Amino acid sequence: MKNYILILIGLITFSCSDFLEEEVFTQYAPDAFLASESGINATLTAAYRKSRPNYREEWYTFGEWTSDLMLERGGGYAAPAATFAEFNWNQSNNFFRNIWRDRYSAIGVANSILDNIDNVTSLSASKVAALKAEATFLRAYNYVMLYDFFGRLPLITSGELNLTPSRASDADTRAFIESELLSAAQNLPVEPEVYGKATKSAALTLLGRFYLDTKQWQKAADANKQVIDLGYHSLFPNVEGVFSVENEGNREMIFVFGSLATAPIQALAWNYTPHAYPVGYQTGQVNYGAQFQLWRWFVNSFDPNDQRANEYDPPNGKYGWILKQYINKGGNLINLMTNPITAGVEKKYPRPVKFTPDPNGLGPRHGNDMPILRYAEVLVNRAEALNEISGPNQESIDLLNQVRSRSNAPDYNLADFPTKESLRDQILVERGWEFHAEGHRRRSLIRHGSFISGAQARGKANAKAHHVLFPIPEQDLDSNSALEQNPGSVSYTHLTLPTKRIV
Repeated sequence: MKNYILILIGLITFSCSDFLEEEVFTQYAPDAFLASESGINATLTAAYRKSRPNYREEWYTFGEWTSDLMLERGGGYAAPAATFAEFNWNQSNNFFRNIWRDRYSAIGVANSILDNIDNVTSLSASKVAALKAEATFLRAYNYVMLYDFFGRLPLITSGELNLTPSRASDADTRAFIESELLSAAQNLPVEPEVYGKATKSAALTLLGRFYLDTKQWQKAADANKQVIDLGYHSLFPNVEGVFSVENEGNREMIFVFGSLATAPIQALAWNYTPHAYPVGYQTGQVNYGAQFQLWRWFVNSFDPNDQRANEYDPPNGKYGWILKQYINKGGNLINLMTNPITAGVEKKYPRPVKFTPDPNGLGPRHGNDMPILRYAEVLVNRAEALNEISGPNQESIDLLNQVRSRSNAPDYNLADFPTKESLRDQILVERGWEFHAEGHRRRSLIRHGSFISGAQARGKANAKAHHVLFPIPEQDLDSNSALEQNPGSVSYTHLTLPTKRIV
């Protein structure tokens, strides 16, 4: 038998090598579990569940602390965050192991569906195609995430046991991801069957992002145009409500992983909300010692009329994206734009509060759906791709102005951008205003060629060219002699360790 399905505390997890190790409670052969529609659907649910990002590690530690807009101060998370802010990581960091393990685990679940679904005779051909498309999308999504962090990858496409998969070439990795997303887009619906499910727009938007990050400009422009032409998605009419729990499911959201305040915190309920509010914040909001913050220069860079920088002040009916001041529990006004730090309690920087607290939140549990893909990105991505193809053009300006007009920011004018470089630089600035605190920043800086140079300019002496990729985790190098470390990462000699078959 080529593979096994694992039932682990009600969640289905699939494993194909040492780096996918899970504790087995019960084993079922595929023909005993995946021979029915219910088994396939349960496994697909598990694939979605295991594809959820670890927001703290993937979005913030990797995507934001390594960049120029956000910082973290305080609590037990200060040291791990500083490791990445100072470009001081190495291959033994557990965050890399976590991401590598979790993403390949999700890929394994998707593979189990694709390996077995053709044997389910009760399903119609159209239903098989639709389920295959979902599983293919989720597999591709996880490979896109891994490629962003680690570069070329072992391409595991079935449950066939292989304890020593080697890394494919960069060209082959890219070609595989492209083919997966193109295939998924063919059979995914325009409108989601259930909120949170993959759609044609999700596959095309992720493909457009992938093309952009790999500088395939024409393909990026075309993929994003296909999303626009579907006519299904649109910008939410105001910035204050786009991320609220009350407006979940709005047409701006292309792909999200849903959250429930009543779910276990490590399953469906954690987001960054408890980390965004100062310890002394007077509402019932639960606060952690770790404090996610924005640099003041960034907050001051917004146009005065840009509602994205509006004050977050619920007592006075204001729900902007940035907390600049508040009345603390002692009744004192704390101005985060001017006040110095006091006694280690009141942290001195403004806070990103896009994801406003769930009114039904339970302690640190919140039901905010964190967006993986949204329509604003489609517009900005096409604008950037068109500029890279032909320089400043009216369509790029119009696309950017759609996003800006939603926040009451003044329009750009084509005449203001005489060169491709000038518009490219402004698009990067616009991305900061629109997508801060969504885990985009590292990718954007790498693509624009300023990730390392910018870090060095901020005084990060450890930042070197090879830091555009993270190192392959130490544990996986130990268990798989076929894996090669990324160039520039700490040299490493494989240990000869016994291996065991994981079922």
